Amino acid sequence: MARSEEEREERLAHLKGEVPTRGVERLPWTLKQVGDLPAELQSPAVASLAAEEAIQRIIAFPPQIQRGWHYIPKQALLFTPTEVIHLIASVWPGQDPQIATLKGSGLLYMRVTLILLYGFMEVVAQGEASPARLGVEFNTVAWTYLSRPVRQFLQAAGTAAGALAEGFRVSPAALPDFEKLPLKFSNGVKIHGLLPGEELEGLVFQPAVWKRWLVWFRKPVLANTLVLLTSRYVAVIEEEPGVEQGWIISHIPRSNISGMQNQPRDEWDEVTVQLERGGQTAGFKILLQDQAARDWRERWLSHGGRWQDLPEIKSEQGRGK
Repeated sequence: MARSEEEREERLAHLKGEVPTRGVERLPWTLKQVGDLPAELQSPAVASLAAEEAIQRIIAFPPQIQRGWHYIPKQALLFTPTEVIHLIASVWPGQDPQIATLKGSGLLYMRVTLILLYGFMEVVAQGEASPARLGVEFNTVAWTYLSRPVRQFLQAAGTAAGALAEGFRVSPAALPDFEKLPLKFSNGVKIHGLLPGEELEGLVFQPAVWKRWLVWFRKPVLANTLVLLTSRYVAVIEEEPGVEQGWIISHIPRSNISGMQNQPRDEWDEVTVQLERGGQTAGFKILLQDQAARDWRERWLSHGGRWQDLPEIKSEQGRGK
């Protein structure tokens, strides 16, 4: 049955008033079986899917108001050894939830934000006709439940066959740069950047860049950013510009990288990682200063990657400097 825009707005206003605002009701929770999901996330299709898949972890999320205004119904993530299944409830009573399945083998990139209590997971993977995107906000308390299945999903995206070994190693060529890293980022490599069984082959660290603003103030231009080249991934560990607490961690399977382009701009170079899988394409951008971009170009080319330098783009403001 078709609903008018006015009916939808009224429904969303009602649902926003029911969103938990404090206490444990705002936090995600784990479930033992699909049958324990909230009624809004149940359907014959969900039950059939659960019967066919080896579900290892179920995490349910309460309804949320994202970024202060956008209502998101109840959601759940179901992790199998090689897939993540996303369920999201309808805003209308009695309607089945939407179901999206993303395979680790089709991963283009994953980005996880963990800043103070704010968490966000973005997964872009090969879809039926075009790349599919999954985005879930969560309180970072939930990372305790998410971290293990997320890393397992990333392992399924790699090209190595069989079980991965424990631990990781740093190649002799990368060791001098690794030993120079700030303590936070060297720990970030160990905790978030490298998966078990991987080798760190190269890295470039971009220190934060600030510029003066209104005489007495400074504003961030670039955040502290670490780009890693591992045996199976390009990984990026960065901060939010101007915020030292927390991380933004991204993983891009090297097997899906068709090349990289560098576009110099007024205050930074924009490096675009070009991704392709099954005829579907996507891009992932990394912002670096000139020298860091040149250093990364050297690391990438030395490991057989393709690189293209594009002409500089200057804004009208930049030309007037």
